[in-house]
Amino acid sequence: MVSWNRSHILLSLFSIIPKSNPLPQGIFCFGVMFVQLDLSRSRRRRRWWLLPLVLAAVLLAGPWLAAVVPGTAASIDRFAGARYTAQIDALQAENFTLHQQLARSADALAENDALRRLVGCGRVSAAVAPARVLARGVGGFTLACPGAVSGAAVLDAGGRYAGIVTAVDGDTCTVALVRTAGLCGAYAGLVTPGIWQLTGLPADCGLVAGDVVTTPSGDWLGTLAAAPMPDTDGLTASAALADTADLCASVYFVKK
Repeated sequence: MVSWNRSHILLSLFSIIPKSNPLPQGIFCFGVMFVQLDLSRSRRRRRWWLLPLVLAAVLLAGPWLAAVVPGTAASIDRFAGARYTAQIDALQAENFTLHQQLARSADALAENDALRRLVGCGRVSAAVAPARVLARGVGGFTLACPGAVSGAAVLDAGGRYAGIVTAVDGDTCTVALVRTAGLCGAYAGLVTPGIWQLTGLPADCGLVAGDVVTTPSGDWLGTLAAAPMPDTDGLTASAALADTADLCASVYFVKK
């Protein structure tokens, strides 16, 4: 009677197996035969009738697992990917912030160093404002200098004349390397920043190497590298300058 009940259980389950899948059907048929034969009275062996049922259940669940597992894996991948992306975005934002802080620190250090050199040179007595270079172009550069006014002289960290403010746009200003008058002793000539040569001196001026050249407002232009040499016209003389402004600096000072 027990074997008959087991057979009915298996046959009932057999009816729900898809006809398109012959492998589970075969396993169920084998299970029915196994139960009907009842090969052993041993309690331990009689439990073997469950094996075909387990195998068929696994095979029946196969398509469902094949459909569910990839979807579950995809969901896990999406979840993990979203967390990974969020962490990457957070790290990139933190890295950007740190770079900004480092840039500001570097700018502050450069300004402090330039200011110490300016104070140490002893060439500047007027009030000045530090200004960081934002861009360079032909014949000048752009500074970040709130409050700058057009016409103000621009000095390097050595207190040497580098140019003049020619335009102001908000918190930035344009500095041009324009020609200025150069005074040396009792004589005057012209100096263009970047060329650094005092021209237009009288041929018989009698100046010598080491003489100091300044702008009319007293800003340092340089010193004569050698005694002025007569020009081709025989009436004027020119001399190269030494100890001139650094036109490649990152920080300058705008006179107020």
